[in-house]
Amino acid sequence: MTGKARGVIAAILMLQAGPAVAGEIDSVYTRYDWQADCEVVRADPQRASASLVCPGPEGLNLLLADDDARMSLDYRSDRSFGPWESFATFNSVHDVVEWRRHRLNGALQPIATIHRWFLQGQGEERQLLVVSTVARAPDAESCMVGWIDATATPGANRLAREVADSQAAGFACGTDSPQQYGKTGPRRPRHVRASR
Repeated sequence: MTGKARGVIAAILMLQAGPAVAGEIDSVYTRYDWQADCEVVRADPQRASASLVCPGPEGLNLLLADDDARMSLDYRSDRSFGPWESFATFNSVHDVVEWRRHRLNGALQPIATIHRWFLQGQGEERQLLVVSTVARAPDAESCMVGWIDATATPGANRLAREVADSQAAGFACGTDSPQQYGKTGPRRPRHVRASR
């Protein structure tokens, strides 16, 4: 990894959510080269841990912390890492993030993200679509709203968008508990949240 960002986001794609909400809700996609697009703000090779700040759409940031092969992510307007939030098993994340935008004060603004996670453990790999809030104010927090087991749930992408659009705006980080939506695989993922 490099200590400084060496590039820009590889791709930003615009897609409409569908005719029923066209112009009111849409998605922006960002694809990351974690080494080239992000700034390393902390690294500890002995612990195999690092913290990255990556550029998102409209001046927002994706903050990724990797510790002992487990990820924690924040999506926010500043560069402040929030509480550690992950899953108990080893995990990693996809390099594409979907930012769900709603029309607020006359402009489309990201209010949630949908990010694919890969969980490894007990001889199996599962994919989750994790829905998180976007912290737009410096005193706000980004956190998980819920997740969909994409390995077990048909139509997982559509359901993730429904959860993002209906739950993220009113979700209270630290008070409300994230939920699993859709079908559950043989083992329910164990959510972990702790202060840094």
